[in-house]
Amino acid sequence: MTVMGIIGCRVFEDEIVHVLSKDPEVEKIYLVKDDENIGLLHKLEAQGLEPVILPVYDIRACLEQSDEFSIIVQLQEIGLHMNSSRLKNKTYTNLNLMSMFADGILFFYGLCGHAFSRMQNDFAYIGCSLQLLQDINAGEPARPLEDCIAVALGGSSRYREILKSHRDTFFLTPMWAANWKNAFGADGESLRGFEFTPDNLRKLGYRKVAKVDTGLSYEPDFEKKIEEFALEFGFEVIELKGSIEIAQKSYNLMQNMLLKPLKT
Repeated sequence: MTVMGIIGCRVFEDEIVHVLSKDPEVEKIYLVKDDENIGLLHKLEAQGLEPVILPVYDIRACLEQSDEFSIIVQLQEIGLHMNSSRLKNKTYTNLNLMSMFADGILFFYGLCGHAFSRMQNDFAYIGCSLQLLQDINAGEPARPLEDCIAVALGGSSRYREILKSHRDTFFLTPMWAANWKNAFGADGESLRGFEFTPDNLRKLGYRKVAKVDTGLSYEPDFEKKIEEFALEFGFEVIELKGSIEIAQKSYNLMQNMLLKPLKT
C-alpha cells in the first residue's frame, strides 16, 4: 500500500482536479468528509472519477485493507492565509492526522507569508515526506514558491517580472474570482478591520484586475466573475497567461518519490 496525502487551499481545487484526473497510476481517491471538499468532489465526478468521501478515521481503516496506490485529499478554506497563525494551526492539525497513514504529503500551498517556513523542522520526527509546491527549474535546486499567484503564473521569476510592470494590478485566478467575496470579507463581514471596498483598494494603489488564465475550465463563469469584479471596483481588466506547470511538476515529484522505489 502506498498513500499520497494532499492538503491544500481550495484556491487550488482546479489544479488538483487536473492532476488527479490525468494520473493513470491512481487507483483510489479518498476525500475527507468536510464541507471544503464538496466542490472538489463534484468536479472530480464530472471528470468521470469516483472518489470515496469518508471521515478521516474510516479512510484509515479502508487503507489498511488495501494494496492500491491511493490519494487522500483534505482541502482548507480560501483566505486562511490572511491569518498566518490560524493557517499554520489548521494545517498542522490536518498534517498530524494525515501523517498517521500517508507515506508522503504534498501541500498545495506556497510559503504563504512564511507560515510554513519551519514545517520541515517542526515535523522532522515523522516518517512521512512533506513537500510544498516547488519552483522547479533545470539545473537549479527546487524551492517553495511565495504564494498561489506565483504558482499560477508559472514560477517566482516570472511573477517578479510581471509585478515590475503591474504593481497596480489585483490578480485573480478562476477560483479566486469565484470566491473573492467570501475570502476577503466583501460579503458583509470586514476582514481584520479592513473593508474590501473600491476606495480602500484604490488607496492601496490598485487600478486593474488581471484575469490569470491557467488553461483550466472547471469554473465555467470565470469571464463573468472577472467582469463583475471589475465593475464593482471600477478596474480595467487585463489578461495574463497562467500555467499549471508548477502544480503538475510538484505532483509528479512527490508521486515519483513514493512509487519509483516500488518499481526498481
